[in-house]
Amino acid sequence: MTSSRHATLILTKSGPLRLYSTTELLTLQPPQWLVHGILPVGGFIGVYGDSYTGKSYLAIDLAMCIASGHPWHGHTVVPGFVVYIVAEGGHGVRKRAQAWCTLHGISSYKPDMGWLLQSIPIHPASEEMDILCSRLSDELESRPVLIVIDTLARCFAGGDENQQEDMGQFVAGVDRLRTAYGAAVIAVHHTRVANDRERGSTAFRGAADTMILVDKPRPEHLWIKCTKQKDFDEFEPIELAFHKVEGAIPELNSATLVTVGERTLTTTKHMILASLAHESRTFTELRSHGNSEIPKSSLARGLAGLLKTRQIVKENGAYTLPYRQKEP
Repeated sequence: MTSSRHATLILTKSGPLRLYSTTELLTLQPPQWLVHGILPVGGFIGVYGDSYTGKSYLAIDLAMCIASGHPWHGHTVVPGFVVYIVAEGGHGVRKRAQAWCTLHGISSYKPDMGWLLQSIPIHPASEEMDILCSRLSDELESRPVLIVIDTLARCFAGGDENQQEDMGQFVAGVDRLRTAYGAAVIAVHHTRVANDRERGSTAFRGAADTMILVDKPRPEHLWIKCTKQKDFDEFEPIELAFHKVEGAIPELNSATLVTVGERTLTTTKHMILASLAHESRTFTELRSHGNSEIPKSSLARGLAGLLKTRQIVKENGAYTLPYRQKEP
């Protein structure tokens, strides 16, 4: 029997199991980017690599850029509230978050972010997930655009990662979070002993929209490669560098990620700030104050960058640190 309803009309009402006409299907909005060209809005993203390759550094870097609206190494972001589940290494993540804020000259008040410093089982019937969702709904005004699970192993609700059914329960827990908030979810995971792919059942990769391999080809460099991008072209490999950042005390020293080409510029900025720690200086004085090995063009770029982010100000031809105002 031929349908009496014209193909351009809405077939069914909004709600569960809605049917779309072909015309409606072709006019749906294409998937959007949370980090342009890297992370899709509402996607399930797997970040995986061997131990000590920098997986968590990458996840923190992505999360804090989104939470603060700061571009991620040249890629625009859609800013929003981020939940980061720190299932291992609470003290370590504190140092890394502080290093990130210090490097970018961003106050700790700026990132719109919540850190959960304990593991929770990720599966549909998880009581801990019930509590977390209740807190997000009852105590916060913002809905998360990104939830990071660091790591999958620490939030795996028993069972065996290699079993499809058990991994399927983890994926179902991720889908519960995505459905509840329309949020993207990053799961940080380890590779197998052979380091050729992520550990566990292929159900993880099958469910993911994006898969990102993290490698460390050299001690101070991090290399990321897209090995799956469901609805888009896979992005080209990206090389980042670890940049050391000194904390208020040696125990808080850490590192954060910078674009390889910007590493020299970042070092220059830190040398400028150190030179201005106690007094104002002109361009010539900065060059003579232990910075004579820095090319004039690099010094000028560093000053321009610091002025733009208001980490320094220029008064009467001299550069100085701005007066510090107490945060609200």
